[in-house]
Order: sequence, then structure tokens, then C-alpha cells
Amino acid sequence: MSADPDDVLDLDRVAHAALAMEPGQLRRLVAREGGGPWLAGPDHGDGRALDVRPAVGGRGLTVARADAVELVRRVLDHRLLEGSLDEQQHDQMLTEAVVGLTGTR
Repeated sequence: MSADPDDVLDLDRVAHAALAMEPGQLRRLVAREGGGPWLAGPDHGDGRALDVRPAVGGRGLTVARADAVELVRRVLDHRLLEGSLDEQQHDQMLTEAVVGLTGTR
């Protein structure tokens, strides 16, 4: 794992900017704690565990930049399946997230 801060994105920021969710909701969905579905785990999406890192120093949970879009896709897929998004919302949010996250520094 790289120590370069540009290699990770703050999960709270991803929650607000890409998913329009409260950070606590996103943390519950992606982390092992709190009884959530652990969407960062290998049982979801493309079948690999995503690099979600614990809080360090002044930062909260972070996700490796290379895994951010896949994480957003998994969360949006989950929200689509539970009925909190329709397909059009899912596709629009995913498109916006891809554009936003790939250009975020």
C-alpha cells in the first residue's frame, strides 16, 4: 500500500459527492462493522476485495483511488436492488461518479 495521500479518497467525501448519502450510511455498507453487507468484500461486484483503509490520523476511512469507482458501482447496485434508486437514477449517478472520481485529486 502506498503512503501517498493522492492514492486514496476520503470515504465521507465519496458519500456526499458521488452517492448523495450520509457518510455513516456508506461506512455501514462498506465496512465489516455495524452489521452491514460489507460491499467492499470479495462477495460483491467484480469478486475482489477493495482497498478500504481504516481511519488514520486526521482522516476517516479512505478508499484506494483505483477502487473508488468500483466501490461506488457496488453501492449503487445495492441501492438499486433494495429499491431506493431506479435504473435511470443508478445509471446517471454512476456516470457522474465516474467523471467526478476519475478527475478528483
